[in-house]
Amino acid sequence: MDTAAAVAAVGAVDAAGADVAKADLAPMATAIGEAWARELVRSLRSDDRDIEGEWPGTMGEARMRIRVAFRRRIDIELLDELARVANLAARRGWIELRNDPRMGAAGAHGKLVPVRG
Repeated sequence: MDTAAAVAAVGAVDAAGADVAKADLAPMATAIGEAWARELVRSLRSDDRDIEGEWPGTMGEARMRIRVAFRRRIDIELLDELARVANLAARRGWIELRNDPRMGAAGAHGKLVPVRG
């Protein structure tokens, strides 16, 4: 599920009149985090930069992404929990992409060199 799908799902929850605070929103927060990691990796690749080191995202950025996706005020405790879920999902996605042997090592100009097996 990408960010657009997560936003659409949140809209469906709102349209159904469900109480957002009681809904199981963790899968949507996970999708937001996974999309965030893919977005950052795409951005780095387009700038010919390496994917290395630990996840560079912050909880502040995660909160902002949750706020933008939900497009409404949500309880601070719920916001923090969803941001934590999104940040962990993004970190997992980053590590998976960083450690993917198909990505190869950085070339002389910082470009990713495909590994042939």
